Amino acid sequence: MAMNAGSSDQQDALRELRREHEQLRERYVTLTQQLIGLRMVQEVTQELVSESDLDRLLKIILRSAIHAVEGTAGALLLLDASGQELIFSVVEGRGGPAIEGQRMGRDKGLAGWVVSHCEPVIVADAEQDPRFYGRIPEMVAFRVESLIGAPLIVKGEPIGVVQVLNKARGNLFDEDDLGLLTSFAAQSAIAIENTRLYQALKRERDRLIAVEEQVRRRLARELHDGPAQLLAALIANMDFVTTLQEQQPEKVPEELEELASLAQKALRQVRTLMFDLRPVVLETQGLVPALTAYVARQQEMGDLEYHFCVSSFAGRLAASAEGAIFSIVQEAVGNVRKHAQAQNVWVYATEHAGELTVEVRDDGRGFDVDTLNDEYDLRGSLGMLNMQDHAKAIGGRLSIRSEPGAGTEITLAVPLSPLREAALLE
Repeated sequence: MAMNAGSSDQQDALRELRREHEQLRERYVTLTQQLIGLRMVQEVTQELVSESDLDRLLKIILRSAIHAVEGTAGALLLLDASGQELIFSVVEGRGGPAIEGQRMGRDKGLAGWVVSHCEPVIVADAEQDPRFYGRIPEMVAFRVESLIGAPLIVKGEPIGVVQVLNKARGNLFDEDDLGLLTSFAAQSAIAIENTRLYQALKRERDRLIAVEEQVRRRLARELHDGPAQLLAALIANMDFVTTLQEQQPEKVPEELEELASLAQKALRQVRTLMFDLRPVVLETQGLVPALTAYVARQQEMGDLEYHFCVSSFAGRLAASAEGAIFSIVQEAVGNVRKHAQAQNVWVYATEHAGELTVEVRDDGRGFDVDTLNDEYDLRGSLGMLNMQDHAKAIGGRLSIRSEPGAGTEITLAVPLSPLREAALLE
């Protein structure tokens, strides 16, 4: 009996050793898979850092995520500018092209739940989950079985979600997959945000280059149409006076007066161009003196009647704000001179209820605002866009009212308190 008992204990011990060995082997396999996955994440992350094309970056992220957790399909969804809708930015698997670009509310589906709660999710039978949103898969007759998703979070705020569908060979996603995808999503979110910032900076650089080129062309055109022609006339008249001195000297004084008039006119035009490019009075004395001097110089041109009034506003603002407001007035008045066929221009600046309102109005031919907005790309004009950019940069609101035959009114409203506080710190 004792021998039988000893044999039984040995068999139990042997079974326990075999069980522990099997557990260790399974754990080893799991750890090996995790290590491979983490290495893959590291390698992909290094590639993400150097990727500057957003569309290509999103495709790399999704394909890598699907591969990392052995899925068969997936989607990367990003929140739109309003933050209220998710856009299927990249889709891998059946019907991908048909689904890409589709939208759904951020409160819809498992993806919406992930974004709203900023938490990952793992579901064994997605279509039976009450959070499942079936409209998108139904579009392409795609069956969603298992699903795993992780939020894309930047500075504590969600920007989207990456989700992987239907694990290969009919298996189910597990907690190891969830941890791997969550880690990968965190790195991917940073890469997406950096690429967005890079592209935004690139667009701004391109816009500034376009604005600079437009300014150069405008300056060249105004120099050609103004001072250059006057100087050419001066040179021709000087040659004429030289000839006149020999043949009809009594007429020389009259011609010299004409030369002096041309020279004065050329000087005024050059000074006006210099003022437009760099109004020193704006830097030294502030917005109101700069606007006063600007309107006075425009009045000297003699082509329009200017009406200028400042009410209840005085003092200095942040230099950047003064520059932005002055540029808006310049752009608005320039548009009147070039396009409006007006006779009068009104420039008003009024402080009321903590806001500065600057208005530029004319009695010209006007235009259809919606049509102009639609034609920006075709016209290649950056004037209105520049004014909008300047207004946004100082926290202001720019409105444009116009109708054909009824003139145009451009109004800027900007809160004064932060701009005055910034001026004190400069």
